Amino acid sequence: MKNYIIKSMAATTMWVICVAAVFLLAPCTPGVVDISETPKETGSTQSEVDDRPWETWTECAQKPGDHPCNFSLVDQHGNIVELYDYHDKVIVIDFSSIWCSVCQGIATKGDEFTALYGEDSFIWITVLIDGATHGIPPSPAEIQDWVNTFHIQTPVLTGDRTLIDFNAETGYPINSWPTLIVIDKTMVLYNGLSGWNETTIRAWVETLL
Repeated sequence: MKNYIIKSMAATTMWVICVAAVFLLAPCTPGVVDISETPKETGSTQSEVDDRPWETWTECAQKPGDHPCNFSLVDQHGNIVELYDYHDKVIVIDFSSIWCSVCQGIATKGDEFTALYGEDSFIWITVLIDGATHGIPPSPAEIQDWVNTFHIQTPVLTGDRTLIDFNAETGYPINSWPTLIVIDKTMVLYNGLSGWNETTIRAWVETLL
């Protein structure tokens, strides 16, 4: 079943890339990736885990049909945000880079989608992997400038390239910017998209709501 989903995802991605090219929305390509060999620590305390009785997964991976691994990143307000905090919501993760023009073009989509689908059942999370320079994580000042420029209310998190893993085991198989991941309410990775196609992302979200 997973092989079928992965093949379907690959076919969908190729179709989207073709559509994007027609509308001059070709995704930006990343530079050299420095992949960490070990998963990131989530930093969850025992009390935090006890508050999340549904968090029982001993295995995780970033492939369709799997529970994605938790992450713990700092948002634009200086708060620690964990992926697992949003269990019971449909989640869109937008992996973007500040230097990417297509990423800039969809920067406001998180607020648009949240207004449409409602924050009680939906969350859009932007994770900025690079700052203004290829391969360099964004600084706090760059995160704030991004938020202020696009008037963003949804979470914007400071990431880095340790979140990338082409094997989808310790990170996400990001091979172009932006890359969007959709996760269902039970914290199962539903599908992913390299590049941007609003119709596709809306259809996936509405299927899961």
